[in-house]
Amino acid sequence: MNPNSESRSSEHGAASGGGVRRTVALSLVGLGLGIAFEVLFYGHPPGLSFFVFCALCLGAAALGAGLERLRPAASAWLAAALALLFAASTFQRQEPLTVFLGVGFALFYLAVVVRVFRFGRLFRFGWIDLAVAFFWVPLEAWIRPWGTVGDAWRRTVRERGGRRVFFSVLRGLLLSLPLVVVFLALLSSADLVFGDYVADVLRWIDLERLADWTARAVVILASGLYLLGALVAALRDPGDRRLVGEDPPLVRPFLGFTETTIVLTLVNLVFLLFVLVQFAYLFGGQANIHVAGYTYAEYARRGFGELVAVGFLALGMIYALAASTRFDGRGRRAGFFGLCAALVGLVGVMLFSAFQRLVLYEQAYGFSRLRTYTHVAIVWLAVGFVVFLGLLLLRRLRAVALAAMILASGFGATLAVLDVDAFIVDRNAARYEATGDLDIAYLSMLSDDAVPALVRLAPRTEGDVRRDLLAELSCRRNEIERTIGHLEWPSEHASRRRALSTLASLDSLLDVYPVYRDAGGYQGPRSPTYLVKTGGAFVPCAGIGWD
Repeated sequence: MNPNSESRSSEHGAASGGGVRRTVALSLVGLGLGIAFEVLFYGHPPGLSFFVFCALCLGAAALGAGLERLRPAASAWLAAALALLFAASTFQRQEPLTVFLGVGFALFYLAVVVRVFRFGRLFRFGWIDLAVAFFWVPLEAWIRPWGTVGDAWRRTVRERGGRRVFFSVLRGLLLSLPLVVVFLALLSSADLVFGDYVADVLRWIDLERLADWTARAVVILASGLYLLGALVAALRDPGDRRLVGEDPPLVRPFLGFTETTIVLTLVNLVFLLFVLVQFAYLFGGQANIHVAGYTYAEYARRGFGELVAVGFLALGMIYALAASTRFDGRGRRAGFFGLCAALVGLVGVMLFSAFQRLVLYEQAYGFSRLRTYTHVAIVWLAVGFVVFLGLLLLRRLRAVALAAMILASGFGATLAVLDVDAFIVDRNAARYEATGDLDIAYLSMLSDDAVPALVRLAPRTEGDVRRDLLAELSCRRNEIERTIGHLEWPSEHASRRRALSTLASLDSLLDVYPVYRDAGGYQGPRSPTYLVKTGGAFVPCAGIGWD
């Protein structure tokens, strides 16, 4: 056999199969992923399911590489590991932003896996390359499966003679079925007599079950095709794909050194004036602020968001100037770096000022989710400035995109490790011991992540605070037990189990506050349906037990 003809045949098979050779096997893998998606998510609140789904997708990619006899790029395995870590955080935490970022970063890194699976070069990605992974890969997943499915169909079915007629009839029936269902429903509503005839004919069919099966089949086929498309996009030969803006750069320098120097000098002066005011007033103590006509807390609470915005805008300004300025000689580049370093130093003082304002605000009003997010964000923003300055010195501005991705991932990972809701309870517990003030209503609305910390706090409280906290914990125990009772394994969640386990240590105290289902004394679509008996009265369970 002519090896050239064999090679051409293999290339033709890959082209007709959407860029892959083992179209039948890969189509079955895609179908398996579709079935897994339906089993894990159809009718189930998310929990363990998301982590299992991500692991199955990555396992399918590894299986596809084996079928196609490919060696994935090393950076693909790194992105896969990060995707699994963030997916695991959604099983460990229930705090909303942590879960949102966990899902978002997991999906983003799965898209990166698709993009770099054969292409590699992740550490040379720029902003547009990351944007392509984020936006183009989800669209590409709808484009790629059709050639693969068509080739798999031709290889397995081979419609000839009587088979051609049979499959033509079958496709016609499948295409006409949804149309017939819609027209029958509309005509049955239009004429009562016709509707009675249709009902009599279809009486033997369980329409609800048929509708459920149809919906499940649609979910399996749609998700299977989509995931097959993502798999094919990862496995297909990237050809002569290039990184965007690497060589030549996307934007050529067009600003002169003089213009850039004027901009940086004026901005530095403005920032310097602001910093001097900070040293005179905020850092100078309460006496100076009182002289200016403000209370310390009032002065500290103002302007926090604006200072953080200034930090981001300053970073973007330096990046834009560095990318668009022409530098003739090492002296001018050193001067530019000096001005940028001065600006970063002044912004660092501003961020410290913002941090101080936040601490004062928390001392007055306690910790909340937003304040905790901001605490963590300020630290990562400060790290980002240092990293950016280092890349600027090394003349590696293209790496800023990858650094930003790593820093953003670090922020999300920090929230997961910190356990935001438990952290909020612990900080407010310390404030309670100092001031005797504790916002039970707010703490009771936190996720199950906060329950172990609330259980640790309960024995340290007294009086009305202790009564209210134990009543809310009794409500939470009742709500978790009811939730676990009707959820299946795809919705299993470590945070929920951890909360119920720690609540068991307070069973003797919580039994004093029994929870009852409301018999209908409250009206309205969002009325509480569970009441806790405390102090001889029935009180609605705050923030939980809503139907």
